[in-house]
Amino acid sequence: MKGFFKAVVWIVIVVAALVGVYFVLPEYPQDFVKSVVQPIVDAESQVRVQQVQSLLVKELDNASYKTILEAKSKNPCWAYEKNEETGVETVTFHGRGLTINLKDWTEYSGLLSTNATVKVEFVITGGKQVDIHTYVDDTLMEIVDAKDSHQEENKKIRLEILKQVYLGSGLEG
Repeated sequence: MKGFFKAVVWIVIVVAALVGVYFVLPEYPQDFVKSVVQPIVDAESQVRVQQVQSLLVKELDNASYKTILEAKSKNPCWAYEKNEETGVETVTFHGRGLTINLKDWTEYSGLLSTNATVKVEFVITGGKQVDIHTYVDDTLMEIVDAKDSHQEENKKIRLEILKQVYLGSGLEG
């Protein structure tokens, strides 16, 4: 009986340590772990992630977001989160090791990253409306103002980033 009690205590200690380590991890590693575990334990998350992955981008040969975002990404991961109070759902994609060349986009200071982490957030409100936000190396790649008057510019930069993630930036060796 004493050996059983010791085993239970050690299991509790190990689980507590793993949970503690998980919560101090940065966003990408947390989402990577979540992308592995979540589909197993949460059917709703798996359905929502698959729905977002299957959305098509007509400007890129009607390719799905899954195809576009995972084409050249290293360690791609998808995570799902739902705010129970507001009902807003967020599906987040993370991809690493990408080359993003925005040298001709003065709004973004001619950004050139040869080992970028790209994050794409799909924010679902009302069950149907999807707003998409792109980040390169944790920097939001859109112009935000109180009037939301930059929708077209934001769409153009988002498409440029998606194109480079999918097809490459032209700088790859």
